[in-house]
Amino acid sequence: MTRLLALLGRDAMSVFGWRVPALVSLMVLSGVLEGLAVAAMLPLLSEVGGGGAQSAQVGGIIVTTLVALTVALGLPEGPVGVGMLMVGLVTGSAMAYLAMARLAALLQAQYALSWQISVFSSALAAGPSFVDARRGGDLVAAIVTEVNRLGGAFYHGCLVLAALVNLMIYLGLAWAISPPTSVAVIALGAGLILATRPFMRRAFGYGKAITRSQGDIQSFASEAIAATKALKANVAEELANERFADAAGRYAEATFKNSFDVQKARAVFDFGGTAGLAVLLVAGPLFLNVEIASILVVVALFVRLLPRIAALQQGIQALNVLLPALENLQSLRDEARAAAEPDDQRSLPLKIAEAPASIAFRGVSVSRGETRALDGVDLEFPAGKIVALVGPSGSGKSTLVDAILGLVPISSGRIEIGGVPLHDLPLKAWRRAIGYVAQDTALLAGSISDNVRLGTQADTGAVDAALEQAAAHFVRHLVMGVDTQVGDRGSRLSGGERQRLGLARALAAPRCLFILDEATSALDAETEAEVLRSVAQLSGNATVLVVAHRFSAVRDADVIYVLEHGRIIESGDWPSLDRPGSRFFALKQLQEMSQRQPEIG
Repeated sequence: MTRLLALLGRDAMSVFGWRVPALVSLMVLSGVLEGLAVAAMLPLLSEVGGGGAQSAQVGGIIVTTLVALTVALGLPEGPVGVGMLMVGLVTGSAMAYLAMARLAALLQAQYALSWQISVFSSALAAGPSFVDARRGGDLVAAIVTEVNRLGGAFYHGCLVLAALVNLMIYLGLAWAISPPTSVAVIALGAGLILATRPFMRRAFGYGKAITRSQGDIQSFASEAIAATKALKANVAEELANERFADAAGRYAEATFKNSFDVQKARAVFDFGGTAGLAVLLVAGPLFLNVEIASILVVVALFVRLLPRIAALQQGIQALNVLLPALENLQSLRDEARAAAEPDDQRSLPLKIAEAPASIAFRGVSVSRGETRALDGVDLEFPAGKIVALVGPSGSGKSTLVDAILGLVPISSGRIEIGGVPLHDLPLKAWRRAIGYVAQDTALLAGSISDNVRLGTQADTGAVDAALEQAAAHFVRHLVMGVDTQVGDRGSRLSGGERQRLGLARALAAPRCLFILDEATSALDAETEAEVLRSVAQLSGNATVLVVAHRFSAVRDADVIYVLEHGRIIESGDWPSLDRPGSRFFALKQLQEMSQRQPEIG
């Protein structure tokens, strides 16, 4: 825990700079003023009780200082002046405390926000392999839940620091008034801390268990909600409930054990503090030879000090629970930054940006784990032509598309864009020049217009033209038109409607390459034909890559590549490939046979 606490302090300093010392200064100021207000009871008791010289000796410099301060401020001599000084000190302490509390709350919120933005942006900047290697729910849990826990760690760190500052101030004042009584108080506080140490040690383990179980809850809940239809269709609700209940039960158990330990520690402090106070009141005059006035002031300090000691113990226990979030987030962010894609802000060379893309694969191989997804692929996409890619499932079509987009590392070979190796081009600028339409169109909560504009600077006219070109005629019949909200992940739209919006997004800005990856799979035959006519009009102005299972989508392609087991096994146009004995012909025949089979029932 000490290492993580030091890490939290260094990280807070790097984020906030001078504001951290300012926070500590306010803590010190509030503690000093409050301690002096309590210590002012000593001269007040002397004035009221008439202790005279003997009482004046008690507390030494503290009493002298407070009396001198009363005179310097022009306050009346005697109990009234000392009382007015106490009120002033308490007021100043309260004002300093409120300023400290406001600054601490502000820094806590900003600290959590800074980490939230940092982790989210680092995850987005990382290569796809970083996300693919993790459950989506774990990333969401880190960005949402773990960051809030880290904010809680910062808050409790402030409480621990404030408790330590006040502890030092109060002990210093108590020591100046009565060293023997102070020794007794220190011994009592140390004993209470030692008695509750097992609770603090267990809290770190609870914190790790809470982190793991929260990740499991977030991950499985996200997956299950997204797959609600599939769960119902397979009558798997009970199994899903059991898995969720297991994760939630582990979280509840860790939370219960930690909460109960907190209450047990509080009980130790309440009982021990009360018992210690009683012993101090009795033993002080009898065995420590301490004047009753001094004991009363030290007791008053002790009454104020005990909650600080309890807050210190509870803060440390809370930090043990919450600090694992810092370790988890830092590890996640470091891994994301290590996997970050190059942040190249250059523009594409004009010969590539302003002309249809010419793409060549030179012996390209790509591995996914132990599988060779692409194996020595050689092919060319002529500029301004329509190129099609067909093949059975698992043949490597999606991997080839990912390689063009720079989403997978290439094991060997190279990809050239206009004769320039892809790895020498600015990746963001290259992706910006591509209109990519996936089978599962990613829509964000917002309006149709917002989703079509995503990643572009398209104006209203460009949005309307893109929707028309993508055959998204359904938008005309919506009451709100392009301002219609699509729902979470486009849940208010059908699969075909989402695909047409994805196509419109690709068409909303000038591109040198369009990639349609099963982009018409959810469309009926009539709409697909209309979309394909629009795609055909793109040739000449841009290069078009069509990846399809349905052979009807590739009939008009200038070049068709047949991919199987990660290799190009055939290529040509439709007439040259559509002949008995070719793999293309066999795949087409299989598809036609499956479409001709009558439905059962």
